[in-house]
Parts: sequence; structure tokens; C-alpha cells
Amino acid sequence: MINCNTGFGKLKEVVVGNELCLTRRIADNTFKQFYKEAINEKVYQHIEALDGIYTVNQDLIDLRNKQLDDLADTLCDNGVTVYRPDVVNKIQMIKTPNFSTELSSASNVRDMTLVYKDKIIETPSYVRNRYFENINMYDIFADQTSIDGQWIRCPHTRMTDDRMDLQPWTDERDYNNFDRTKYDMAIDGAQFLRIGRDCIVNINSYNHYLGFQWLEAFYPDVDFHLISVADNHIDGALIVLKPGVFLVDPKYPNIKEQLPKKFQKWQFLYPKNLTENIDVSGMTDVDIRLASSRGMDINILSLDEHTLVVNERALGVKDILDQYGFDIVEVKLENGEIFAGGIHCSTLDLNRDDEFIYY
Repeated sequence: MINCNTGFGKLKEVVVGNELCLTRRIADNTFKQFYKEAINEKVYQHIEALDGIYTVNQDLIDLRNKQLDDLADTLCDNGVTVYRPDVVNKIQMIKTPNFSTELSSASNVRDMTLVYKDKIIETPSYVRNRYFENINMYDIFADQTSIDGQWIRCPHTRMTDDRMDLQPWTDERDYNNFDRTKYDMAIDGAQFLRIGRDCIVNINSYNHYLGFQWLEAFYPDVDFHLISVADNHIDGALIVLKPGVFLVDPKYPNIKEQLPKKFQKWQFLYPKNLTENIDVSGMTDVDIRLASSRGMDINILSLDEHTLVVNERALGVKDILDQYGFDIVEVKLENGEIFAGGIHCSTLDLNRDDEFIYY
């Protein structure tokens, strides 16, 4: 059954991702643009010299999958029904009229899908090798929507370089007056923060805006609020812990001012002593970093309004949650910096016991 109106109602059913079992990774121009804030230009020049291919240490891949298995077991132990995607353990080619690449796994399952109300919506990818990533969850989606709920897939996009908004995300844009035929829609599920009848959306490109407008049409009864606080995903910057309380990465001090006035009255918890950037040398052949350590600390999962699944290394986050009376379930999920995801990224809510109301 599909029912998700928030990110904090009692979690009943969830998908936990599986990391790609191959050491070989693809890094084309769409990959570069998506991770532009995280990838040092010198590192990307190194990747380009390798024809857009880099490799990840096999031991780290095995560890990542073991820790994802442990995360799934922990959620099961806490009464949550857990589903897992198909495993990708061999190269599978993708070819469209506009590009060719290799299939990625459904690891950070939050990214390519928005589950909101009674709908599963596959969002239009920003990165070519993620184009058919969700095919690894199609058995899950089919089963979940067999009785109730809707499963909607985004239109196929061209994803050519000339259809990407390449301006820095911090540049101002006029979303009311631009050439809509110039860009492809592209937005991730992890850019949406569901709070019942309100939804905060992080938008920073014309591609994002077109993707948002396509998706908005399926929710005429939702009040969407557009903000611009990070280059793409919001779940490394802002999390709703329960009605009235946000958890915020202090790196983003301008978040409060961008929110609607009613949310500015909520409590904002800013943890101290977030994990500094971890040394990624030797983890890949190009020492690539796809996500910040700080964002992985904030990247937590709510089991309900009182209980949160938190990475054991996120000491500052654990301290402030404990201070404010939350119960903490610790898990170990390492190397999110090179696998581009933490606990929240690696999970996709399917069913929560919550309401579609104004909080």
C-alpha cells in the first residue's frame, strides 16, 4: 500500500538500496554537472583522461552492501517491512537516440522517485547512467500499486549537453520568463520535503523548474514552496524531525528566511561538531568525493516522530537529538562521500502512518 504524506509519520514499509557491485563507474558530462559542487576540477580532469571511467575499491563496495544489509535488518527489527531492489552485478548497456551509457544500481533509492500521498512518481534523471535505474525496483512498484495507488513514470528526456542549464546554481533565474523549449526537465525526488499538505522543493536550475512543474500537476491539493538552498538535494541540509522541529546543517544559515512564515516559527536545531570531510584517498583510483561528510550526518531517517535512525559517527547530530529527547537507533553506513548517499538517501518510504493535513 502506498501512503506517504510526510517524512516523519510512523514508518511501516520502506525500500533499502543495493550498491552497484561493479568497480567500474561512469562519469560523463551530466555526472560532472550534477556533482559539480563536490568534484574538484583537477579530479574531473583526471577522470576525463581515463575516458570518463573511474574505479571504486571492491572491498569498499562489499562493505557498503554489507552495511546496507545491516540497515535493512535494523529496520526489520524495528517493525518495518523492508524491500530490496534487484542487484546489478554485470555491465548492462543503455542506448537511446541521444546517448549511450551503462546502467547504475538502485543504491540511493530516494533520488529517482518521489512517493507522496498514494503515488509513486519516477522523476526525470539529471544523470544519464541513472536513466533506467528504477527498473531494479519495478517488481516492488508493481506489487505496491496492484491494489491501491498510482505508479507514474516521467517522460523520456534527451539529456544532451545543450539541454542542460550549466549556470552556477547560485545565479538568479527568471522562472517566469525563459525559453522552455531550450531545456529538458530534470529533478530528483530528494529535492522534495513532504510536510502533509505543504511541500518544500529545492530548485536551482531551469531543468529543475520544468521537472517540478511536470510533477506539480499531479498534486493540485498540495501547497508547494520553492526555495534555493543547495545545488540539488535538500536532505543533506534540512530535515523535518516532527511537526514544529527542523534539523539543519549550519552550513546553510539562509534556509529559515526562505521558508514560508509559518515554518519560520518552528524550532531549528543546528548541531555542532559535524563530521569534517573524511580523507577519501585510495578509496577510488581518482580520489573522488561525491558528497560532503557534513551532509551525511544530517541525512537521517525517521521511524516516527520520536525515533530516528542515525549514523553512529554523527556525534554532533546524536548529541543534539539526545538533548531534545529523541530516541536514537544507531547504524553504521560508511563511505557515503564516495557512494553519494547516507541513510536517508539509501531508503525510500512507501508507507507511513500519517495524515495529509496542514501541520
